[in-house]
Amino acid sequence: MAQKEYIKHLYEVEEKSLLEIANATGFNYRTVQKYAYQEDWSKDNLPNIEPTSYPVLESFIPTIDSWLEADRKVPRKQRHTVKRIYDRLRDELGFRGSYSSVKKYVRKKKFVMKAATEGYLPLAHPNGCGQVDFGEFIYHDAKKDEQTGYALTISFPNSNKGYTQAFPSQNQECLLTGMQRIFEHIGGVPPRLRFDNMTTAVAQVLEGTERVLTDGFMRFKLHYRFQADFCNPRAGNEKGNVENKVGYSRRNAFVPVPTITSFEDFNEGLWDWCEKDAERLHYKYKVSIQDLWFEEQDSLLTLPEYPFPVFRYESMVVNKYGFAVIDTNKYGLAPSLYGETVQAKIFYDHVEFFHDHQPAGTYRRCYGSNEEIYDWTQYVATLCKKPGAAPHTRFFNQMPQPWQQHLMQSQGKDRKNALQLLNEIVRDGNASLCNDVLELAGENGRTDADSIRQCYYMIAKKEYRPEPLRLISNAPALNYNPNLSAYDGLTAGGEAHG
Repeated sequence: MAQKEYIKHLYEVEEKSLLEIANATGFNYRTVQKYAYQEDWSKDNLPNIEPTSYPVLESFIPTIDSWLEADRKVPRKQRHTVKRIYDRLRDELGFRGSYSSVKKYVRKKKFVMKAATEGYLPLAHPNGCGQVDFGEFIYHDAKKDEQTGYALTISFPNSNKGYTQAFPSQNQECLLTGMQRIFEHIGGVPPRLRFDNMTTAVAQVLEGTERVLTDGFMRFKLHYRFQADFCNPRAGNEKGNVENKVGYSRRNAFVPVPTITSFEDFNEGLWDWCEKDAERLHYKYKVSIQDLWFEEQDSLLTLPEYPFPVFRYESMVVNKYGFAVIDTNKYGLAPSLYGETVQAKIFYDHVEFFHDHQPAGTYRRCYGSNEEIYDWTQYVATLCKKPGAAPHTRFFNQMPQPWQQHLMQSQGKDRKNALQLLNEIVRDGNASLCNDVLELAGENGRTDADSIRQCYYMIAKKEYRPEPLRLISNAPALNYNPNLSAYDGLTAGGEAHG
């Protein structure tokens, strides 16, 4: 991946020709052309990166770090000196390296530890560059129950402009979806963004500023072409602007406690709040935040040509009850898929299931724990084989109320016929017409399966009645005046002959 990024850098930034890049890197011309022209990076894999700074001391570094961290809790006179650390490594752990290597590492480590606790210097923020963070808030759902939500905020320190979007979680799908929405709303991409070491973006924290990024985040970063900076561990002050913006938005946009029945609708309202908030004066420059933001927008990168669908794939085996399990939650698929492997396309708000490249069901994504999510239409075909079990199933209450009553009032063959008709309606993709069918049958005083089926055909499969022919109004008139005298002669002759 580093070599691919280098090729892209030479082509985009240094504006070298493909031949020059091939000569400089030693790669085949076609290989260079492939990665120089590549715009969609959504399927690349990332290599692992391992530290190589201290080959002899490397295995002892975690021990040294633990001793130095523990020293923070004891008086200075009882803390480790470099010599004491070296002596303990040699005597207790069998270290055979040099004293100078220990001294160099300890000095560097103490500098990093000290920088994290000392005062902070005011930093200049380039135009268009931003900071990213999640903030926790509470909201009420459709049932008035209290839930925990997470507001993703991207702030721009130079203008103090900020944008916020709310999500039910802070997983990678929510992070990338929120960033993508903000990019599209502002019409560009910040050239550089600063993050903390969130696990949705950082797979491993290495020495200094080196990070191993998660595959999904790296592909997203390459796709939108922004540079990512990450704070030192436990150094949230390094993105203090967004930390303040998260608190500000929570105290204003989420007070009083909001009721969220649709995150899509709620987030649309947040755009208006963000734009209105930017009308206030900047705390330092005493001009509106919006005016400063207009100047800053010129520094944004253009949006990519290709869309980046934010989701992840996961494969699982359907159990005997027709459930596919994702994050401990069970999603009901057709029981006929028992033992089969299905693929799940997991978005932040819904999950799409596929079997043998064919759709097998779509559900809202559940963020609970050990919950069961059903779709009653998945089970009707199986109920046709066991009609007596219908009222005892866990998904029976999800069925349309009129059909629950109809099935409860039916027995034996009548119930089986009713379920076969219901299965036909569902299979035709007309589940929304279920109640209309029973309502029409009831208006005509009929409850038998054949009459209900006829009502279904009348609603869903209406008789085709072709429109009458339309005569052309400006068609030319025929000038035809036949001479009928010949018919008079024939008629007269006929009478004489008779």
